[in-house]
Amino acid sequence: MPEAGAQTLPGLLRAAAGGPGGIRFLRAGGATQISYAALLSRATGLLARLQARGARPGDAVVLFLDHNPAFVDAFWACQLGGLVPVPLTAGAGGEPLRKLEAVAALLEAPLLFTGRELYRAARTAQPVACDAFGDRVLLLEDIASLPDSADLHPAAPGDTALIQFSSGSTSDPKGVVLTHANLLANLDAIIGAARVGAGDVALSWMPLSHDLGLVGSHLMPLAAGLPQTLMDTALFVRRPARWLQAVAEYGATLTCSPDFGYRHWLQHAGGEIPADLSSLRLVFHGAEPVCAETGRAFAAALAPAGFDPRALFPVYGLAEACLAVSFPEPGSGIASLHVARGRLAVGDVVTPVPAGSPDALELAALGRPVPGCELRVTGDDGAVLDADRVGHIEIRGANVTAGYYRNPDADARWRRGGGWLDTGDLGFLHAGRLYVVGRSKDLLFCRGRNHFPHDLEALLVRHAGLPAGKVAVCGARRAAGGAEDILVFVQQRGDPGEFAGTAARVRETLALHAGVRADRVLPVPRLPRTTSGKLQRYRLAQGWTAGEYDGLAARLDAVQAAGAEQAAGEVELTLLEICNRMLPGQAIDRDRNLFELGADSLLLVRIHEEIEAAFPGRVEVTDLFDHPTIASLAGYIEDVTPTSTRVE
Repeated sequence: MPEAGAQTLPGLLRAAAGGPGGIRFLRAGGATQISYAALLSRATGLLARLQARGARPGDAVVLFLDHNPAFVDAFWACQLGGLVPVPLTAGAGGEPLRKLEAVAALLEAPLLFTGRELYRAARTAQPVACDAFGDRVLLLEDIASLPDSADLHPAAPGDTALIQFSSGSTSDPKGVVLTHANLLANLDAIIGAARVGAGDVALSWMPLSHDLGLVGSHLMPLAAGLPQTLMDTALFVRRPARWLQAVAEYGATLTCSPDFGYRHWLQHAGGEIPADLSSLRLVFHGAEPVCAETGRAFAAALAPAGFDPRALFPVYGLAEACLAVSFPEPGSGIASLHVARGRLAVGDVVTPVPAGSPDALELAALGRPVPGCELRVTGDDGAVLDADRVGHIEIRGANVTAGYYRNPDADARWRRGGGWLDTGDLGFLHAGRLYVVGRSKDLLFCRGRNHFPHDLEALLVRHAGLPAGKVAVCGARRAAGGAEDILVFVQQRGDPGEFAGTAARVRETLALHAGVRADRVLPVPRLPRTTSGKLQRYRLAQGWTAGEYDGLAARLDAVQAAGAEQAAGEVELTLLEICNRMLPGQAIDRDRNLFELGADSLLLVRIHEEIEAAFPGRVEVTDLFDHPTIASLAGYIEDVTPTSTRVE
């Protein structure tokens, strides 16, 4: 447990410095180690350098670093001096620089701590991102030595200890303000709920700019006085096998990853299994929707190394709670529930179904609230819902933020009465355990049914043969009040003419397994992600709404039109024209089953209206079910006598 007398983060560091623990930094070039006592000394010296740049208590310091040792030194220098660290993902272009610009404009007189090459790239690619800092910039390479002393600041529990910007839109960044009291409350809860003890050893490859990396993988081990290994995220990405090799090498008992990290290891390092992974006691599985199937595949792959599947630890948390909200019982492994998909909107009663049912959706159990954090599920009217009813997940407790940095709109949107905070997630409680069904803003409505993108993506991986992590589903409206387009983006390079087969499999899979008609299936060279690997579906939706993909869609339409089979007669030509108009952007030919293209009963009514206008009295709606292809329907129309001329 954290030091009983510590009420602030500096108190935790001083307590840890009196013990034997420390940090191993694992990089591509090898490993280096530092004790917590040495960390205290280095952080003090770096604080003096920051103060020489004009930093004073309460000032924000943006940590824009891709160097874990420097990040850790700077974070603790801020804590010792009453400065407010603002961790951001470091990168030489694209999303990191856009976010740096947005955050810098939001902060008041911030100071930037970064590396020379990163700063040079930022000044070249995004100069306005650097203008907000003026001369309040400290470059890592300019620090030749560290003084022995600095002006230490006596922090209070209610002081701001950290501003954690969530991994949402860069155009409207939300800075979660966390106090020392918030963080210590959650660290205490994590240590207690996970039964962290003196024999534990922590190892993580998560970036320190992420709450799972900073709070769960660095602050928690330090608070518990444990030895910890911080592995460079880039090393894991390039050599995923190194993660579990390091676990075996250092005897780690605790490690963690988002779902995509387990998939990355399975896809690229499955054949490089260490001889012995029996040391692992808990493998935290969180930071994005937890897929029970991924966890089972990971455990099965590691079975030859003595991995205990009960070590899998699916959890739920968010930056607004510092990190942890709910944990399962340690050693219980993955538990799940199969429910009927498409009936998971707010207020719906969850319907358990057999695992093999066509509409079965498997959801992982994410445990119960950690000590000191309360959780409830509410309806759209704010009323608390009974168990097994889907609603908004709300939390409150000593670990929950009091608000967002200079963002009253976010405060107003997410804050509820009585100190409750809306997480933005939808879920339900079953037998006292939490199940999360998805983000409320991601919920798609398609012809009277609701769907979550991650579920549809999982179906496409399972049934359409798409690689995991290479597909994103989202909804977007081109005009206010208009119908929502269901969009599928597939990460695939090459000529659009080679994409028709993939698009057909996508449409058939969604139609057959979820009753969803994809309005557009588009190939993209890459899918936008946060640094923790979460898909940024909102960026794809924004691009579609703004017309960024119109040219690509037109090229696909032209390719499909050129390759479509020519109709045999005038009736078929007319039917092709109708179906192409009602099902735009889809490869339709005379022998394609309309149901495989997602033409559900509601859409068939609209198609029938068009056919009735072209061939009055010849086709009933029910005939479309008996003749679902253009060829068979055309033959039926040519043979049947119009009702107006029939002799009864």
